[in-house]
Formats: sequence, C-alpha cells, structure tokens
Amino acid sequence: MIRLWLPLVLMLPTLGWAQSHAEFATVGDWTVKSNPTNGNGCYMEKMFESGTLVQIGLVPDKNGAFFSAYNSAFQGVVDGEAGSVLFDFGDSRFQGVVVGAHFAGLPGGYAFFDNPEFAAEFGKRTSVLVQGGSGKSEDLDLTGSMKGLQSIKSCQAQFEGN
Repeated sequence: MIRLWLPLVLMLPTLGWAQSHAEFATVGDWTVKSNPTNGNGCYMEKMFESGTLVQIGLVPDKNGAFFSAYNSAFQGVVDGEAGSVLFDFGDSRFQGVVVGAHFAGLPGGYAFFDNPEFAAEFGKRTSVLVQGGSGKSEDLDLTGSMKGLQSIKSCQAQFEGN
C-alpha cells in the first residue's frame, strides 16, 4: 500500500463557474468540459446513481489537478472549512485535505493536488473508495475513466500555446 500526502489548496467553484464551462466531449458516462477561469483547465464529470456529482480535472494556472464531489446528502458542509479525505484504490491509498464548497447548489468538497500519480490512478482502476473525515464513504465506479482522462488531454491540447 502506498500512502501519499497531497498538498492541497483552496479553490471554491461557484454556480457561475458551472454555467461558463464549454462541453468538449462525452466519453461513456463522463462528460469532458473546459473551465476558462483556471487557465482553460479541462475536466470530466459524472453524476452517480447515489446523486454524487464527481469532477476530476486539470488546473493549468496552478500546475495541478483536482477532485471534487457534491451531493445534496452531504449535509453540514461549510464553504472554506477544511477536512480530510482518503482515496482507497485497494493497493494504493492517497490522503489529503478537502475544502468544503457548493457547486450548482450541491454541498461537497474540492481538493487540489500536484501529485501526477493521483490522477493516473483514476485511469488505471475500476473503482475507488472515497472516505471523508466524518467517516462516511462512497465506492465510485471508475469505468471509462481512462478514456475520460485521455479526452481531458485532447481537450487541454487545444489550449496549449494560447
């Protein structure tokens, strides 16, 4: 088991953030979009049956990437409040800080990281168990995430040199 601490930075998405993102592609259950407010970072998102909206993507203006999850069931989330998050891929684990945020009216959290191995794990695996500081967890199906990550790279390539 690999245990890595991820340096994380606060970045809070807003409803306006969601409305300004152009759709680049649909890859299986994942939708790839670009965000003009962070250096045209591309990301993929998926709404799970549990009602959890997951976003994974790039933050070019900060030389990193992010993971976020939002769900109406995540009660008590305070914007800007830091907590812990654990990503368990089975034989590989990543732990870091998540910052409370709301996206499109849904409470949740946002984690920035600069460890390239973290994003790569999403493409290599079929599932990940995400556990918040409260002890609540959700097992996420990552089917199609490798193709989604490849599409993020294609999306990002259109902005290189701009």
